[in-house]
Amino acid sequence: MSDLSDDLMDDDTPEFHGLSRRQLLASAAASAAGIAALSSASPAAAQDYPLMPFKSRGRLTKRPNFLVIMIDEQRQPVPFESRALGVWRKQNLKGQQALMANGTEFMNHQIMSSACAPSRASFWTGQYPSLHGVTQTTGAAKSALEEDTYWLTPNTVPTMGNYFRAAGYETWYRGKWHVSDADLYIPGTNTPIPSYRANGAPDLRLEKLYEEVNRLDSFGFNGWVGPEPHGANPYDSGSSAPYFVGRDATYERLGVQTIKKLQRGRKPWLMVTSFVNPHDIVLWGRLSLLLNNMWLRQQNERSNVPLELFLDTMWSQLKDENLITKPRAQASYRDTYASAFQPNDNTHPYHQFYYALQETVDKHVAKILQTLMSNRQSYRDTIVLYVSDHGDLLGSHGGLYQKWHNAYDSVLRVPLVVHNPILFPKAEQTQVLTSHADVLPTMLGLAGLNVDAVQRRLKLTHNEVHPLVGRDLSGFLLGERKAEAVTGPVYFMTDDEPTRGDYQLDSFGRYYESVVQPNHIEAVVAQLPTGAGGSMQQWKFARYFD
Repeated sequence: MSDLSDDLMDDDTPEFHGLSRRQLLASAAASAAGIAALSSASPAAAQDYPLMPFKSRGRLTKRPNFLVIMIDEQRQPVPFESRALGVWRKQNLKGQQALMANGTEFMNHQIMSSACAPSRASFWTGQYPSLHGVTQTTGAAKSALEEDTYWLTPNTVPTMGNYFRAAGYETWYRGKWHVSDADLYIPGTNTPIPSYRANGAPDLRLEKLYEEVNRLDSFGFNGWVGPEPHGANPYDSGSSAPYFVGRDATYERLGVQTIKKLQRGRKPWLMVTSFVNPHDIVLWGRLSLLLNNMWLRQQNERSNVPLELFLDTMWSQLKDENLITKPRAQASYRDTYASAFQPNDNTHPYHQFYYALQETVDKHVAKILQTLMSNRQSYRDTIVLYVSDHGDLLGSHGGLYQKWHNAYDSVLRVPLVVHNPILFPKAEQTQVLTSHADVLPTMLGLAGLNVDAVQRRLKLTHNEVHPLVGRDLSGFLLGERKAEAVTGPVYFMTDDEPTRGDYQLDSFGRYYESVVQPNHIEAVVAQLPTGAGGSMQQWKFARYFD
């Protein structure tokens, strides 16, 4: 943070939810003491495992570190984007461009589930919601404490952090989590303890409190600082509070600090930096713009996103698509959206905001990458993965917003870039069909780990250790296997119902009906030799059920 943050960090800042800062710290400490006592009794707590053996493979001559950069709600560029937008992306998203310059970009990478929590739980465990149980996203009609909201339970399905910690790695997580209810709560309330002051400036003592309690320890990670960045508080946005304040700047700062610390150590490490944006697109709407308590238009005003975003003919067809031939849940979701979230207008400023947010978060990504590159040897020893949890419809397909109740390409196909200056001396792209399910086994493969041996260690602390459902693509990335040998169909599922829950009320307190059934979806995406002369074409079969 700049010197401005120091000016904001005095003891005279406003009260938070009726508590003075002194009371908040006292209640937070009391809450944390109980949680720390419970977590210290956990059999999975911060066990120091010996390093497993590593065997060189081609250019991979040393056990790698891993840096996972997760973005929220960024879709892969869609076919109807304009040439001007493509040029803008190359000129302005410099962090992503640097990753692609020495990396393999997977152009056909698909998510396992939607929306936020189901996708993230699937990504971090390498398993589907049918096993890990995280099927619902909080924030609309559901709260984190609701009876029908199921989170990932410690000591059940192991996460990426559990796998790499069991293999002897040091493991850290900075940023948005949204897989378990990890927040600390003000005693006697359902209000999370903030790690920032009432004006959004970071509160270093409360950040330290979150770190000491270490709420993600049983999930294999250290360093998480809450609360989760969701809800109506502008300071829990990525960058949309007044003066462009938000959580992503904090996640950058914590990420930079952690990378510098890890670079001084001797153990191999896995670190996650998980940013919020472009998720702030969900904040755009008539009510938010009318209330003007967030800086939404202001972010557009300082961006240089081009006026021509989409190809007119294709966009007109998609925007005005008739949903009468589609599953009923799609039209129902379109009609319910204004009540469950807020009314919106499918216009250029809305679309512009989505890309402006991508530019904003990319600057944080670039800073993380610059910090890694500042230590040449550490940079050469680290494999970076850039990925998004899901995409966004952005008003396409008959005016659908966000990501629910569909299996369209705009939601399912997301960026995945695997970056390292030694393994990838130049930019490469592949059309191989891949899934979030493939990421964890691929990372374990690149780390030279025996998955069976790691799972034997995990079975001592977890009761749902199963074979990973994805493919190990490390051989493909290292040039040992051809694309034809690793391609195959991928599976997607979602049971997420954000409009059904204990808070099924619109902004004016009126009850609304949830999206009609059938609204649960499973889909298979496959590449088949159905084109001219047996050429490969990509197909998707989606089934809606209740």
